[in-house]
Amino acid sequence: MSIFSGNLSKWSEHLQKHPSILGVLLRGTEIYSTTSEAAGPEVMIIITDEEFEQRLQKGSLHYREVDQDGAAVQGITGRYISPGYMDKVARFGSEPARAAFMEVVIVFSRLSDLRSRINDITEYPFQQKQDNINRFYAQFEAWYQECCKAFVTEEPYLLRQSVMNLILFGGRLILAHNEMLYPGHKWLIHTLEHARKKPDGLLKTISELMTEPSRGSLELLYRQVLEYHDWVREDLNWTDYVIMDNELQWMGRNVSVGEI
Repeated sequence: MSIFSGNLSKWSEHLQKHPSILGVLLRGTEIYSTTSEAAGPEVMIIITDEEFEQRLQKGSLHYREVDQDGAAVQGITGRYISPGYMDKVARFGSEPARAAFMEVVIVFSRLSDLRSRINDITEYPFQQKQDNINRFYAQFEAWYQECCKAFVTEEPYLLRQSVMNLILFGGRLILAHNEMLYPGHKWLIHTLEHARKKPDGLLKTISELMTEPSRGSLELLYRQVLEYHDWVREDLNWTDYVIMDNELQWMGRNVSVGEI
């Protein structure tokens, strides 16, 4: 059955009547296969740079049904983007921003180079790979220390927070090693499942640490990730990275290390 059948097709035809709408992308068909059908399709509506800037100033970038005059379609959600926005994502976008364009389907487009733009966006940022690994490694070490403290103090909040961040940055190390984009928290584990290069039993250890945290599962995950690859130079002072990314971020870096 075509993904463009029924309501989605009629909705798309209606949008094409508006000259300011330059295209429509259907997000992540491969990812959607793992979700409930009730979630409905998620789209990115490409508008002109001028309209995008207007919406950005108003804080009105989320697509809502009321935006369609008499042609609202139940279940279709999404956001507005523009060619200029796509260019910025390609140049310096975060990995989740890039990953949002993976596996997208072009419903319609007035942009002759749209597929090329998408390819540029979804290319792994190789030039940032080692610097990102240094930063992820620093966070991995720091959150391991916090996990150890939490087991001693028996503080449930600190333990859960520390465990999840340890898993996050351990996972990000593995994704970076595989040169795979990080898609955000929601799809981290799903993406790790498809990583070709990873420690044996990694996902099992992650699951055990998330569901029933213990010193044993903590040490196992730490060693699995740490000993899998020579992540950084021996002289790297990871505490300096933690200070810059966690404590001094407000002085210049607007994007948290977890969302690079």
